[in-house]
Amino acid sequence: MAFQKVASVEDLWSGEMMGLEVKGQRVLLVNLDGKIYAYADACPHQKSRLSEGGLSENILRCATHHWEFDVSSGSGVNPQNTCLKAFAVALNGADILVDVDGVATSDGALEREPQR
Repeated sequence: MAFQKVASVEDLWSGEMMGLEVKGQRVLLVNLDGKIYAYADACPHQKSRLSEGGLSENILRCATHHWEFDVSSGSGVNPQNTCLKAFAVALNGADILVDVDGVATSDGALEREPQR
């Protein structure tokens, strides 16, 4: 796994999300009650940027066609038969690290320290 610093925890408050680019891939970071999640910033439906959508509690809504996802699991809410592509994410001090080449944790949640 090749973790790369993408932001600081001060950049992403609880209840906020941000889109950014990491190694040529669009990534969506979400802070949900102090846990950081990283997903591909592309709706599985038509690849619209999820960072342009809305976040209400743990539900992320795509701005284009209103597909909804549970940020804590990446699972589709509406429709249910879809899911987000998760990236492994870690915290190293105040730095948020993401591995766009590796496999995410089972729930996409923040790992405390990167594994080397």
